[in-house]
This record gives sequence, C-alpha cells and structure tokens, in this order.
Amino acid sequence: MRTIYSIAALNVRVLCSDRSALFWLLVMPIAFTFVAGIAFSGGGGGDDAPVRYALTVANMDEGGRGEELLEAIVQSDEIDLLMVEGDGPDEEARLLIEDGDRSAALVIPRDYSEKLSAQDPVELTFHRNPERMNPLVTRQAVERVIAKLNAEELAERAIVDAHESVRGTPPPAKELELAQAIRAFVSEELERPSMTVAVERLGRSARSEMPDMGFQHSSPAMALMFILLNGLMLSSMLVTERREKTLARLLTAPVRRSEIVIANLAWRFVVGTLQLWFLIGFGALAFGVDWGDSMLALAIVGGAYVAAVAGLSVLIGSLSRSSRRAETLSLVLSLTMCALGGLWWPLEITPKAYQTVGHFIPTGWAMDAMHNLMSRGYSLSGAMPQVLVLLGFAVVFSAAAVAAFRYE
Repeated sequence: MRTIYSIAALNVRVLCSDRSALFWLLVMPIAFTFVAGIAFSGGGGGDDAPVRYALTVANMDEGGRGEELLEAIVQSDEIDLLMVEGDGPDEEARLLIEDGDRSAALVIPRDYSEKLSAQDPVELTFHRNPERMNPLVTRQAVERVIAKLNAEELAERAIVDAHESVRGTPPPAKELELAQAIRAFVSEELERPSMTVAVERLGRSARSEMPDMGFQHSSPAMALMFILLNGLMLSSMLVTERREKTLARLLTAPVRRSEIVIANLAWRFVVGTLQLWFLIGFGALAFGVDWGDSMLALAIVGGAYVAAVAGLSVLIGSLSRSSRRAETLSLVLSLTMCALGGLWWPLEITPKAYQTVGHFIPTGWAMDAMHNLMSRGYSLSGAMPQVLVLLGFAVVFSAAAVAAFRYE
C-alpha cells in the first residue's frame, strides 16, 4: 500500500508542477463551457431576447382570413414563416417534414375563410417531425396565436348578439365598429392576464425528454470532455517512464506489476476527481448550474466515469510504444468519444442509430446519468444503470491494462 501511495503521490506532484498541464486541466474547460453554454442557450442576445423558430406554411385559403392568421403569427415575434408556393403546397409541406428537411409545418385549408365567415368550425393541420428539436415549441406558439384569435372571434360574436338582443340588428358600419373595438379590447387584455400559472417541475420526467440546454448541458459536457481528454493524454507519461527506464528500475524493488498499475490508476483517478469537483463548483458559482438534488449521486456517477477514463489511460500507455503514438491515439479516441457520446450535442436530438453507437462508449452513459440527475429529477437509483455500465468499463479497461503492462 505504501508503494502504491508513493508512486501515485510522486506523479501527482510532477503533474502539478507543470503549468501547461494545469492550464488544460482548469482553464480550458471553463472557456469551452462558457462558449458552449452561450451556443446551447440559443445565442448571445441575453435572457430577454426572443427565441425564434421556423415554421413551414402551406396557405391554401381562398379568402383573406388565412393571411390574417399568418400576420398574427408573425406579430407574436416567436416564429419565422417559410412559405411553400406552387401547386399542391400541402403535399409538398408534408413531404418536407416526413423527409426530415423541416421540423414543422402548418397547412391552412382552402375553405378556412369561408367556414370562419359562416361561423363553422375549421381545422388546421400541423405536421411535425419528432426527431427534430423545435416542433413542440412551434406548435405551442401557433396554438397561443389561435387561442387569442378564437377569443377575439367569440367576443365579437358575443357583443354583436348582445346588441341584437337589446337594440336589434346593428347596421354593417356599427357592427364593424363593435367588432374592431371588442377585438382590440380582448387583444389588450390577453397581454396582461389576470391569472397566470407558475410551473414547478417535481419528481421524474421521461428519459427520452430533451435535457435542459444552455449551461445545464455545456457544464457537465465540457467537464466530462476535458476529464477524458486530459486523462487519456496522461497515458504518454507511462510511455516516458518506460523509455527512460524508470519502470525497469522498479524491477530491483519488491514491487508487483499489479501494484504499479494500481498506482497509475489511483493518481489518474485523483487528478480526474479533483478536476471534476473544481468544474462542478465553478459551474455552480459562475454559471448558476443546478447539479441536481444529490451530491452523493453526482459523486458516484463522476467517480465511475473517472475510473473508466483512468483505466483506458493506463491501457493506452501500456500498449503504446512511443509518446507520440500514445498522444495521437488519445486525441483521436477522446474527440471521437466526445462526438459520439453526446458531449458536443445531446444524444436525444440524434437518430436512433447514432444513439445506439453512442452507448458503446463511456461518454454516452456518463452524459445520460448527468442528464438524469440534473434535468430529469432522478435520484441515485435513476442513474444506477449508467453507473454500473461505467464501472464495467473501468473493470475491463483496468484488467486489460494489467495484462498489457510491461516494464520495457
């Protein structure tokens, strides 16, 4: 045990004396977290800047009420309209959504104006692609506009009916005046409702639900990314020790091969854990990141992931014959695992095949666990499947590192 501690402590001291290593361990993750957090938040316009979504529109209405609806949607300042023109715009809009080229489409039927004038119910068609990010928020924005128009329409009918009951049928000019006045009144009142609902999410949400974005995604994602990147790059230190005969000199000491491997695993685990908790603390203080309700669950998930990274780092160092090969392999593996594992973008927005591939590597499972704890309200039990898989990766990588380790 003393041997393991001595080897691990020596390597930690050597690493801490390297300023460039500390820069990559602590400063670069923060910079990437900030940039990614702004990108995932939808831009740098500030909290008050409206987020706009694209909506494909096929307006087949033969009257003028369809244009009024589209004008009201534009004025909501939430949606940009992408018009489909030509013959058969409804079918073209449907194909655009079905093929995944667009995320959502609204089809206004030919008899839209006619039915509204006759006070008959009219049905709009909303096409959506469930694999794209914004259909739900786009539909909700459209429904808010339609609900407002429905309220104005009902109020107009009510005021005209009331006038007929009390004073008889109003002349057309008076009816138009009443309609305009009541629509303006309803529109103004809807802008400042007397009742609102404050939504507070409690308990668990579906595992397939989109995770929170902004810094809630970028902070854990960049922490996992740089733990992986830095952890794997440390594999070259083992190659250097072998080249400089440091490991060979241990043959003269009563040290087993397994002890050397465990020592290398241990100090990599310590460095990765300290880096993780530094980034967790910085994310909470500087970016307001909510890391979930259980620090114990977060520690267990982080520990399992760091253990897997440490095992893979020692394995690469044991297999590589030169520092350059170790660094090249580490860089390629880490960037590939970040892209496939959902660290650069959530796996939830990717096709099913991509998600399947992402769960062949530790990053996919680690990011799932983070989202379960941070965005979906799960406790430790909800993240245990991911923890067990990560521990499985750690055991396999570490056992392979012991088998592949050599002194020279």
